[in-house]
Amino acid sequence: MEVGTTPGPSDTVQLTSGVNQALLAQIASCLQSPPSEENNFGGLDPSRPQSVGERAQYGCPSHESDALLRIKAPFNDSRGSLSSWVNGTDCCSWDGISCDNHTNHVVSLYLIGLDGVISESLCQLRFLTSLEIYRVTGTTTLPPCLGNLTYMEFLHLSSNELSGMIPSSLCLLTRLTYLNLSENMFNGAIPSCLGGLSSLTTLELDDNMFNGSIPSCLGNLSSLNVLLLSGNELSGSIPASLGNLSSLSYLVLSGNELSGSIPDFLGSLSSLNVLSLGSNQLNGIIPYSLGNLSLLWYVDVSSNNLTGTVPPSFARLSSLASFNADGNHFNETIFPSSFPASLQVLSLSLKQSVPETFFNNLTNLRALHLYDCVLNISKTWIPPFQLSQLQSVSCMIDGEVPPWLSTQFSLEGLKLVNTGLVGQIPSWLCENSPHLSTLNLSGNHLEGSLFLNASICMHLEILDLSRNKLSGPIPSMCSPSMATLTLRDNLFSGNIPVSLSKCSSLIVLNLGNNRLEGTLPHEFSQLSELYSLIVHNNKLKGSLPSSIANCSELQILDIGNNLFGEEIPPSLKNLSMLRVLVMKGNNFTGSIPPELGQLMNLQILLLSSNSVSGPIPHTIVLLQAMMLESQDGYLLSNPNTTELYHDGIDMTLKGTNQHYTYILSTLTCIDLSNNKLEGGLRLLNLSMNNLNGTIPNSLGEMRQLEELDLSRNHFSGQIPAELESLSYLGSLNLSNNNLSGSIPQGRHITGTFGESSYSGNPNLWGCPLPQNCSWPQFVAPPPLVLVNKGNKIIEYPWYKIAVGLSYGAAFGGIISLIVLKINWRRKYFNKIDTILKFLFPWMKNWTL
Repeated sequence: MEVGTTPGPSDTVQLTSGVNQALLAQIASCLQSPPSEENNFGGLDPSRPQSVGERAQYGCPSHESDALLRIKAPFNDSRGSLSSWVNGTDCCSWDGISCDNHTNHVVSLYLIGLDGVISESLCQLRFLTSLEIYRVTGTTTLPPCLGNLTYMEFLHLSSNELSGMIPSSLCLLTRLTYLNLSENMFNGAIPSCLGGLSSLTTLELDDNMFNGSIPSCLGNLSSLNVLLLSGNELSGSIPASLGNLSSLSYLVLSGNELSGSIPDFLGSLSSLNVLSLGSNQLNGIIPYSLGNLSLLWYVDVSSNNLTGTVPPSFARLSSLASFNADGNHFNETIFPSSFPASLQVLSLSLKQSVPETFFNNLTNLRALHLYDCVLNISKTWIPPFQLSQLQSVSCMIDGEVPPWLSTQFSLEGLKLVNTGLVGQIPSWLCENSPHLSTLNLSGNHLEGSLFLNASICMHLEILDLSRNKLSGPIPSMCSPSMATLTLRDNLFSGNIPVSLSKCSSLIVLNLGNNRLEGTLPHEFSQLSELYSLIVHNNKLKGSLPSSIANCSELQILDIGNNLFGEEIPPSLKNLSMLRVLVMKGNNFTGSIPPELGQLMNLQILLLSSNSVSGPIPHTIVLLQAMMLESQDGYLLSNPNTTELYHDGIDMTLKGTNQHYTYILSTLTCIDLSNNKLEGGLRLLNLSMNNLNGTIPNSLGEMRQLEELDLSRNHFSGQIPAELESLSYLGSLNLSNNNLSGSIPQGRHITGTFGESSYSGNPNLWGCPLPQNCSWPQFVAPPPLVLVNKGNKIIEYPWYKIAVGLSYGAAFGGIISLIVLKINWRRKYFNKIDTILKFLFPWMKNWTL
């Protein structure tokens, strides 16, 4: 049906039984109501073709032009992508707009790179057939009225900041053939009503936060070619209904929490090209039936709990180019005959010895990733393939770097990690592989000096030789594209080469745990892209160059456990991106610069074991990044390198040194211990933040504290009794938290501070709170008893009367027994007589 024509009865969409009846009624209403003059379509009859002259005369309808200007208004258009949207001009000529050639109605809208809110005016573009909104920030929800755009066929809303559940109104768009909501923050269950969009050929919901199971009604989408649900939190088994998707060339369910076995019915999806099930919780074996998929060229079942082996039926997959099955628990032998000669990428966790004959048939192999195996390959072996990528992790290699690598002239990435390599690094690695960009030989037993010629290794971007026994000086190895240089945990000595400052693209430089001497070159200030600089545990001395503050992208600076001295440069305040600053275990003197408090992103500050003196600047304890409520929890890792790199850190926690392999964004710490600080901190104000947990007992050690304000946070638990030792404390505010239990009844805490110091904590009780000095609010107070005393009626708590009556009854009972019973009276006075004669010997001749 042409866009803009009146829908007829034959255009009614047949919906499945799984669609909500209310939505069905709305859809039917939309499809059976022809446009009327009241809809104000700019005076044009949408069903009548227009000539070129008519189009020039009328232009786009004025109400659509006005709607577009209202859509533009809330956006911050820093890139100028909407600069052509000018009132009074034909909107059909505006950037990102397409109009129908016959009616001039706007039928296509494309927005990219904006910041702001998607206006509901969008829904006034009734004849839209294509809408693409890409990389628009600041928008959190979709206008529910999108369901009114019933002519929509193509809807692409990926890579935005959309959240919440998918609006059910989208299920009204029954003409949709393409729906892409990927890379957003949608959550909740995937709506079952999507199964009623029978025209869909592509459904992309990947990289969101959807949970629950995969709706079985998605199997009703008989026209579907692409189904992408990866990168969510979906659980349960793969529904059998997906076996109905006879035309789904792409089925991508990886990166979820799916369980159960890989269903055998997948072998009936004869059109399947891509099957991605990696990073789930699937178990059982790989179905033999998958060998029936003659068009399959990509399979990923990695990082699951699969057992068994690779079925021999895979040898029939003549189109298979990539097979990834690492991170499983295969307990049977994997035979080379299971793989077709077409295979170009192979990734396996083998748990077995791999002879060179394993690769005889793999003549087209270009990338090989092996894990947890033993490579049993002779030194004279010449492979039948030319690799561009070789990755071997925890696969034992007997001896030196394998000589057969010298025959691989197309290598771009080489990673041999934890493989037991010994000997020296051969110089031919770069000579024979001139395109090598990644070289990672970490976690081995390599030794000797490092001989890598920068003029030959000119394309090297990542060099990781950490955790070996390499020695001698660090050579000048800077290549024009070097981004990551990691030489930590070796035996390198001598000075840090100044030539490294010429590596203008360097992002990560880690030289920690070596025997380096001399100073930190002030020329490092030229490394404008540097993200992480780590030189801890060496013998470096001198001052920390103030010019290091020119490294404006620096987020991690770790110079701990060296011999650095002099004062801490205040210029560090210019490192506005800095998140981790480690200067512990040096000889820094002088005072702590108050300017460090300007580092708004700083979350870890370690200055312990120096000779720093003077007072603690109050700006240090007010560092904003340490007070954020729920940081993302991501690893602090460099986002720009081609291979993911993570920094670690050593911290003293509970009196012991602990190593963190990764630095999480939620890790926060200030350590100023073992210095010569004096005067003490007098003011600590952390109010109006999102701090949680209990109030630290260690606050009681800050004896000079005069003002403590922790109000308007989320602290819980009891108030530490140690606060009573803060004898100089003149102002205390713990109000508006979640504190509970009794207020410490020490003389200073309860005698100095009034109700306002503790209010707003519903479960806190005790004086000086006026509600009750003895009973918590969450326990009902005892009822009052009215006692008529003379002309006054006095209220007494019943428990006081009850205690008095109890004492009276007990005492009266004893007296009654003494008076009424002779034997009790005799025993009572004999006992009193014995006690008195023991206490007062001079009464021994007296008798009661």
